[in-house]
Amino acid sequence: MHILRIATVIVAVLLVFVFGFSWASFKVNPLDITGYLVAQVGSSMGVSMSVSENPFNTLAQQLEEKEAQLQEKEKALEQREASPGSRDFSEEGRIILWLISGLLIILFILILLNFYFDYKRTKYVKAS
Repeated sequence: MHILRIATVIVAVLLVFVFGFSWASFKVNPLDITGYLVAQVGSSMGVSMSVSENPFNTLAQQLEEKEAQLQEKEKALEQREASPGSRDFSEEGRIILWLISGLLIILFILILLNFYFDYKRTKYVKAS
């Protein structure tokens, strides 16, 4: 019993020393240190609780599973789209090539018509 009292006094003296030292050195409030120590002791003790299953719990769990499945599908889709040989653009490429070629031919014809009409206009203006 005598040893317990001595240990209690030693712990009390150490706490006073720690609080005083922290205030003098770091300007930390002793109440902040006490709150921190209580939180540390509280975090070391665990409390476990569980809720019995009900429709809302299972619904939330099903929703989380669906979200996980959707994320997996999205990742798979992104990987498939990112792979270089995943698509065959040969038919689409041919269509685009024909469209661009047609537009270039039309522009060339319009430019030639412009030069022709300018030539005719300047010839007509010089003749008058």
